[in-house]
Formats: sequence, C-alpha cells, structure tokens
Amino acid sequence: NPHQDWNRVVFTGPVGKAKKGEQAVQDAQRRGANIETIRKAQGGHNTHGPQVNIRKLAEETDVVEVPQLSHEFRIEMQKARSAAGLSQADLAKRINEKQSVVNEYESGRAVPDNQVIVKIERALNCRLPRPPKPQKRKASEEEKF
Repeated sequence: NPHQDWNRVVFTGPVGKAKKGEQAVQDAQRRGANIETIRKAQGGHNTHGPQVNIRKLAEETDVVEVPQLSHEFRIEMQKARSAAGLSQADLAKRINEKQSVVNEYESGRAVPDNQVIVKIERALNCRLPRPPKPQKRKASEEEKF
C-alpha cells in the first residue's frame, strides 16, 4: 500500500513538557542547592461564590432587621391548610418544597420568601397576610433612641 509508512519512529527525551519553572527547580536539585517551595492560597483551584471586599464589610454600618412571619400569618396558614384537608407533607408536595419548609412557615421560624408565600397561596387558594418589608437603619440612628 503506497499510503503506509512502515519506518520505525523512536522518540527520545522527556515525554511531556516540564511545567513553567519546574525545569529550573530540577536543575537546582541536581546541583544540590537549597530549594524553598511556597504554596499559593488558592493554588490551582477556582474560587466559587461572590468576591467579598473585606474592608467594605468592616466599614458597613447598616443594620438590617430580619423579617419575621406574623402570628396572624401563621394562624391563617394553618387554618387554610386544615380547611383544604391537607397535611404539611401534602402541601409541601403541591408547592414543590420540603415538608420542613412548610413546618418552618407555620411555626414562624422561616425567613419570609415571597415566592414560597405565593406558592402556598396558590396551593391553598387563599390570600395570606404579608409580612412587612425590612427597613434599613444606620447604626448611628439606633444609638439616638
């Protein structure tokens, strides 16, 4: 076959490229020089999540109150669920959430999420009282009171 080359090919030398700076380290090791290696903080790893400016966080003086569910909301939700004849697990399945989420909303431990509240309202076919929106206050204003 005229398209085949049957000549033997021999590779010599290292099979891969040495990493950047690795050749210099190997040369120094051969000469017997002292070598110090330093690991980078995030060496070779992608950093996930938001990049946070630590100084900006330290200077932050805003105080944000975490919104809580009112007692009225919790009672109305329990009444609507029992009127619909649903258990917490059944309601959770209808709104595609865990049963623990429904339990947290009924016990008042959950931080209100409007999307979850809307799903609960649709599943129970009722309107529930909404929690008040959180207000930002400066720390210096709190000290005045």
